[in-house]
Amino acid sequence: MTTLLDPTSNEQKHPKLTSAVIIGATTPTSSRLWVRVYQPGGWTLVVTTRPLTGDLVRLGNQPIATYLATQGIQPVFMAGASFTHASSLTAVFDVQPLQADTRYYYAVIADTPDASVVPRRTELGGDGPTSFRTPPANPREVVFGFYSCHDHISAGGDSGAWPHFLEQLSDAGAHFVIGGGDQAYVDTNGKNGFLDIWSWLKDNKAALLEKYALGSGKYDEPAIEQYLLDIYRWYYRVYWAVPALREVYERFPQYMIWDDHEIMDGWGSLTNKERRARISGFFEERDSKTNQLLVDLMWRAACRAYYEYEHSHNPATPVDLNSPDNCQWDYAFRHGDAAFYVLDMRGHHDVEKNKGKKAKPDPNILLGQAQFDRFQAWLNSADTQSARSLFVVSPVPVLHWVDRLVNYVDLGEAKDDFMDEWGHESNWQERNQLLDTVFSGVASSGRPLVFLSGDVHCASAFRLQHRKFPAARVYQVTSSAISRKPAPKISLLGISSGGPLDGHADVSSERLYALTGSKNFSLVRARTKDDGRAEVVVDLHWPGGDEGEVTKRRLVLG
Repeated sequence: MTTLLDPTSNEQKHPKLTSAVIIGATTPTSSRLWVRVYQPGGWTLVVTTRPLTGDLVRLGNQPIATYLATQGIQPVFMAGASFTHASSLTAVFDVQPLQADTRYYYAVIADTPDASVVPRRTELGGDGPTSFRTPPANPREVVFGFYSCHDHISAGGDSGAWPHFLEQLSDAGAHFVIGGGDQAYVDTNGKNGFLDIWSWLKDNKAALLEKYALGSGKYDEPAIEQYLLDIYRWYYRVYWAVPALREVYERFPQYMIWDDHEIMDGWGSLTNKERRARISGFFEERDSKTNQLLVDLMWRAACRAYYEYEHSHNPATPVDLNSPDNCQWDYAFRHGDAAFYVLDMRGHHDVEKNKGKKAKPDPNILLGQAQFDRFQAWLNSADTQSARSLFVVSPVPVLHWVDRLVNYVDLGEAKDDFMDEWGHESNWQERNQLLDTVFSGVASSGRPLVFLSGDVHCASAFRLQHRKFPAARVYQVTSSAISRKPAPKISLLGISSGGPLDGHADVSSERLYALTGSKNFSLVRARTKDDGRAEVVVDLHWPGGDEGEVTKRRLVLG
């Protein structure tokens, strides 16, 4: 019998995230700080307007408040939390009130002065100042970074473009960063001795089921879910142990959304039978009930891990982790004159949604009706109408590949990838509804609306045009991947060159740029020109110089 790994004590084989901070959703007056520590216990987050000094190792064996007073420091925020393994040693602090356009320093300090329990009390912020900056209340321009597809494991441990990303964000004084999906890959590796979670489950499910069997064909489902959750957590900790990535997360506010690789490649585009097949050996489909149970528990575990590591520091949304199908992962936020909506393309994506329905099929296979209604309400809201520039994060591009490639070329295992695409004919009705809604929503205002996407491991930019709304300014910008092995240069042949959109007689596109064969990221500026017209400037960056320096292509949208 196979011996099961212990995901809670598997610390040595691969470097893993221990203690870390993520600066989450941040406004001129507030910020959400995500904290992870290396051991359970009471830990306190301290936020100040100047760096801490003095004996940060022991704090003179004093209570935290007493030590700060001796240093003449009045914290703007100080709160403690009990960190336990039940939440993967993580917690989120809602830090407020803050002042606009102000640098804040933070430290995470152990409550106990007992050196035998915590040898170094200041775990984060003790080796040097750690800080973030709140955005201006009314910035002249909004500057942010965009990236997707972080997978240094498949790239042989290469940190990819993260060091360049950190440098460019710092030089530009970026206000925040958007992670457009696939911030971790749980399912496609098997390289460098790193397991694929679904392949692992296929090889070890017999031992797993034996360990948690209750008899009479029943299993301890909460215990299995907890076990799988600990493995999903392990992936995030491995993937986020990249030094340059950590520094980006610890300095610049982060907004994140998942894509399929935080769950399973092609999640939502695979049928339940196809999902079960990922963990089924020969002749095991007869045990479909048990395999379906494991798939469902993996989904629940993936949702919990995603919430803990990515979503918990986003703008808050209704989340019930005991009912993951009912969680809201999409959200909106605003920075200056720019309004953002982040779409969730996995939580409600179900290729079998209309299976067995004889009437009133739901066209919203990718987003779900409730999410589409929320998006439409956001687009028409007074707050969005007052914004000068609009951005919609769609983890999968609205337009990228040649339509005929997506729909009519049989590439075997790529089937689910193509069914993920908005351009797949099974998604045309929903895509057309989305585009018509967007074009009509911005047609009269002259405001640019830009779709931001990842997923495809190469970059592209398009202008979209609608025959009924000729004045509308709608664009699609895709930047991928920041560290995953990029699509080969020959894949450029598969990127649309523009023209009429298959399946929508009123929409056409113009390709502005395309890049393959290089890891990349984008820096985006939303600003108002002297004539009062809103303008979006996209700087696509990739490591490409003779000396390893970053190469840039600037696109001015509008």
